Amino acid sequence: MMFQELADSERVRLREAINRLLEVNLLVKDKEREMYAVIRRNRAELSAYFQFLGWELTVDERHECVYLHIQDSRLRRRLDRDHTVWLLVLRLLYEEKRQGLTLSDYPMVTLYDIRSKYETFRLEWINRSVLDKLIRLCIQFQLLETLDNDNRTDDARFKLFHTWMYVIQVDEIKQLTERLERYETGQEGGILDEMDDTVAID
Repeated sequence: MMFQELADSERVRLREAINRLLEVNLLVKDKEREMYAVIRRNRAELSAYFQFLGWELTVDERHECVYLHIQDSRLRRRLDRDHTVWLLVLRLLYEEKRQGLTLSDYPMVTLYDIRSKYETFRLEWINRSVLDKLIRLCIQFQLLETLDNDNRTDDARFKLFHTWMYVIQVDEIKQLTERLERYETGQEGGILDEMDDTVAID
């Protein structure tokens, strides 16, 4: 077995990292330094292991994040409208805000920025309970970090992690933006047809 030569403590940490990636499939060094280091140390073995399972492992040392991706549509689900629009709006803001930043900086947005982007596309703003749910989702999948106690005020700040690059690829942004511009308030379905159970969008 490829992991048998590792020390017991390393195997335990590696098992935790594998389970974490299968659960979430996005990981940020700043949030889980030890787990990131374990994955980085064992990248070759992990890549081979996941490749056997049909997954593709990306260890992005430049942006200090990890992405686990699978093409199999059986492991995908449909997004509802709120999730679809929220993820696309945040992805657009990430791309806008990261311009001019150094590599070590994370883009920052406020709730006002997010709400303004909804208004730009003439989209109905979400209610408080939905907002809380969407923020929790992004925290769970290490897409953002909240910087204030109250996330419902216009000046509430959010740090956007570089994992957003893997949620929606750069070459898809223009196409998805055009769809969003045509997206009518109240329309059923989603502009991003499907996403992995673990949130990353191809």
